[in-house]
Amino acid sequence: MEKVKLGFIGCGFMGQLAHLKNYMILDDCEVVAVCDLKLKQARMVAARYGIPNAYDDARKILEDPAIDAVVAIQKFTNHVNLLPEILKAKKFLMTEKPLCVHPENGKRLAKCAADNGVKHFLAYHKRSDPATEYAKEIIGRWQATGEMGKMKYVRVTMPPGDWICGAKGAVMSGEEGVPVNAEPPYEGVDKLTHDRINWYVNYYIHQVNYMRHLLGEDYRLTFADPSRVMLAVESDSGVCGVLEMEPYKTTDDWQEKALVCFEKGWIEIELPAPLADYPGKVTVFSNNEKQGFLATPRLPNTYAMRNQAANFVRAARGEQTCLCPSSDAVKDLQFSLDYIKAVF
Repeated sequence: MEKVKLGFIGCGFMGQLAHLKNYMILDDCEVVAVCDLKLKQARMVAARYGIPNAYDDARKILEDPAIDAVVAIQKFTNHVNLLPEILKAKKFLMTEKPLCVHPENGKRLAKCAADNGVKHFLAYHKRSDPATEYAKEIIGRWQATGEMGKMKYVRVTMPPGDWICGAKGAVMSGEEGVPVNAEPPYEGVDKLTHDRINWYVNYYIHQVNYMRHLLGEDYRLTFADPSRVMLAVESDSGVCGVLEMEPYKTTDDWQEKALVCFEKGWIEIELPAPLADYPGKVTVFSNNEKQGFLATPRLPNTYAMRNQAANFVRAARGEQTCLCPSSDAVKDLQFSLDYIKAVF
């Protein structure tokens, strides 16, 4: 099996610990170059992982015909500057969430990907958690067969907590950061609204996307709590949902959960911290005509970020579709803008 040749742009804390280390162990992938605006940083990372090439100019990766795919772990406010150049180079691409700040800019990025025939994969890693994958399979079956009745309700809760989960080991050069031009306010959007959208998509875009993934269809905002603790939605088929954003805080763990309810059963997903190296947990309750059954399955011994890397490489090989293409990620930005306009 020929390996996917990968170029990696962005060698900071998240680039190394959330992404790069997981690609290095894949049998069907070879990281052949890394790039960072801090050249010493890039060279230190390349030396640690035995990667042959280290650059401070992304064009050296984009101009290399041997490189099949690119993982670009940048601040999302830099996506409007960097991503068009990558997409025009026609490299299969993965970036972190969100796509950018403003939905109109997101539409332009998605169009650029389509115009250049590029598949652009957004790193909504919660979709790749073994717990989510297991739950999604059950949800899909219940929806298809109707064995548990209609889907009635989805709740996603994400209180702030210890998202790093003790992750450490990134090599850092100590070089001073190189400034980049962040995405400016979009036409007709004042700076205060821009800053609020920026805040919201940074903290809660995962959950906005996760709601759509669990519902299996698009949805719209129906209520925005003025205290900004929760919001309510309705899906295209009429399923109601609630996103609880900050009902409380924790200091020493992570307590993110999702609940998907049908008429005769429910599925609860407990998600680990973003940088945790273990899977989430699923509990399934089903009820036939006589009694109910409660099950908590054993899940594969892997975790979301590692599974996501494997999914991206398989997608680059044409063996599966993108879990979240940029065209879908634009919807998250539009919903976020609608929410900000409603709550402020």
